[in-house]
Amino acid sequence: MNVLFLSTRSPYPLISGHSLRTYHIMRGVAKRHNVTLVTHIQLDEELKSENIDHLKSICKAVYPYRIPADASRFKLVSALIKNLFSLKPFVAQKYDFPLMRRKIQEILKKGTIDLVHVDMLPLTAYEQEFSDIPKILVNHNVESLRLFRWCQNEKNILKKIYLGIQYIKLKAFERIAMRKFDCCVAVSEIDRNILQAMGGENKIVVVPNGTDTNFFKPLGRNKIEKSVLWIGHMDVHTNLDAVLYFMRDIYPVLKMKCPDVRIIFVGTSPPTEITEAEKKDKNIKTTGFVNDIRPYLDEAMVLMVPIRIGSGTRLKILDSMAMGKAIVSTRVGCEGLNVTDGKDIFIGDTPEDFADRVVHLLNNPKQRELLQKNARDLARTYDWEKIEEKQEAVYRQAIYNYQQKKKG
Repeated sequence: MNVLFLSTRSPYPLISGHSLRTYHIMRGVAKRHNVTLVTHIQLDEELKSENIDHLKSICKAVYPYRIPADASRFKLVSALIKNLFSLKPFVAQKYDFPLMRRKIQEILKKGTIDLVHVDMLPLTAYEQEFSDIPKILVNHNVESLRLFRWCQNEKNILKKIYLGIQYIKLKAFERIAMRKFDCCVAVSEIDRNILQAMGGENKIVVVPNGTDTNFFKPLGRNKIEKSVLWIGHMDVHTNLDAVLYFMRDIYPVLKMKCPDVRIIFVGTSPPTEITEAEKKDKNIKTTGFVNDIRPYLDEAMVLMVPIRIGSGTRLKILDSMAMGKAIVSTRVGCEGLNVTDGKDIFIGDTPEDFADRVVHLLNNPKQRELLQKNARDLARTYDWEKIEEKQEAVYRQAIYNYQQKKKG
């Protein structure tokens, strides 16, 4: 079968939860089908020849396109202002790029595509180009819920109003978009139930996020005493809110309870508040971009996930569990995963509780080791090889639904 695979960012290199899921799902699809990838590019790293060549080794063809709105801050602000006069949400306009649309038209004109895989809601802006072909929509998150939570936590009143407007437009767009597809994918039962309540009917199937338990596994490196690790790009609003919440609300409590605690931030674009704190506090460290997060995970005693905004499920938790890591998360941070508080993860939803959970794990090696073992066991149930079969079943369901619809 020939599959046209559309993505909002390049699946490779593996530098975010988004790229990890998209890459592993696409690679599994390519084992059985011919994949043509048309993708937006968000970072210079994604355009490096070795990364494009790697994708070409998996796919039949690869067509990358930069997002115009990301070209400069001026263009982004202009696009945000112009969107106030549109019924469409900003993300739908941002990813609707004429050159990418023409490439999609060109590919489809050949008449060889059997199914279209739309990886993320904003790309449903192109749906009219393949309205008469079997198609699936993958919801990495419930996008409107993620925006609603962002709006709830936003302190800037003007930004809060703008986010509120975007939430209304995005929720309507999300509801309409789902009805146009032959099958939709959610990453958890929680997301599935929310999407179904929005009007997704009965064609929403759960294909969870996963991890590669052969790649992510304990390495046996020496642990850094009293170390707490963050992993993730800090220019994404969900992660930016998380690290600022940690620094402003959790870290002062944690520092008081455990003065020698060491905090390590792994990921691009740490905010000024963290880089300035690093200059004054020898127990705070930032690394910037790293090619491989495994050594940092292996050396840390505890992984923190203080996320308050978001939807979907966190691949960083699954990868860290596969590494046998003790994790402290908010309830939103581990939402949608089959975790049990106190067994394979610790959950803290206030700064005091979060800090207490971290300190308990730092000071209790036996409790930490038990949590690590249980986390590793749970991660095995999320292995990508098992998830590939579920994705293939979605394709079969989409084609069946399409055929039934054509019969009337």
